[in-house]
Amino acid sequence: MNILLTNDDGIDHSGIKSLFLELDKNHNVFVMAPDRNRSGFGSAITFLTETNAKKLEENIYSLDGTPVDCVKNALEYFCPFTPDIVVSGINPGPNLGPVLLYSGTVGAAFEGRNLKFPPIAVSVASFEISDYSFAASIVSQILKKINTIDLEPSSILNLNVPDHNKFKTPELKITKTYLEEQNQIEEIFLNDQKCIEEGSISLSPIKLETVSSKNFSSLTGLLDEF
Repeated sequence: MNILLTNDDGIDHSGIKSLFLELDKNHNVFVMAPDRNRSGFGSAITFLTETNAKKLEENIYSLDGTPVDCVKNALEYFCPFTPDIVVSGINPGPNLGPVLLYSGTVGAAFEGRNLKFPPIAVSVASFEISDYSFAASIVSQILKKINTIDLEPSSILNLNVPDHNKFKTPELKITKTYLEEQNQIEEIFLNDQKCIEEGSISLSPIKLETVSSKNFSSLTGLLDEF
């Protein structure tokens, strides 16, 4: 598989290094990541100034831009092959619920939403952890079955892994993500935050949707006022 790998914590972060070491065993990997920590940049892009890329090794680049800049530049100019998927991470600290709106890890994943397979944003629910190999192995397992997943267009997979030092054998669960906590509904699927709290691995399918029949209907009366 052809993989475009990025993150929001910078090219030197141990999370992306662990993920590269794992994915490079069985896949063709191109890396472009920010040259410094760009956490919290969401889906921001650079457009008032030029961005500059630096080749560090074969198929490994840093960029003085945002995580989304990295994906855009890799896809348009630098990656020597057409990626099948974008993998973003591994992020220290969870990306759950409303935090998704600010996450550069998730923002970078969404920029790869039009490729062959749904992008994967990867986070570990700990700020103290230094060994990301367990989370990287979970990504590798998911990629083995990625061709069996048929998500709606413009969707991503948001993976959050608990601290494996505390939870030695976490179970993978499919979860829901709510941007507004008061809208949470207890159904078959846990919400992502409760999943992590109980020590399980959370995998949430998340879709970009800008068209809502309810929203359009609610505005029809406004036209009568003009």
